[in-house]
Amino acid sequence: MVTRVEIKSQQQFNGAGNVGALMFLAGPLLSAYGYYRVLSADSYVDTTGFWILFWLGAMAAQVGIVFMLVGRKYDHQVTVHPANQASSKLGERPEWN
Repeated sequence: MVTRVEIKSQQQFNGAGNVGALMFLAGPLLSAYGYYRVLSADSYVDTTGFWILFWLGAMAAQVGIVFMLVGRKYDHQVTVHPANQASSKLGERPEWN
């Protein structure tokens, strides 16, 4: 007897996963803006805030990856199709319902 098992899986983000996706996308943009401001600042301007912005953006991208991994929800739908008992000859494949 051969049965066919059909499994449909779906992945969705929960709240933490959505925050992680936002951090993953916004982090490099924030970091690039901070680095741009450091490079374009005059030597008389204090760039400490821009360096902090640069490192916060870099860390946000890394933490965002972890949040996306943790903040996932899986839904699985399993359907079992029993084989048709009509085929009794050796070598014949059963028909699926």
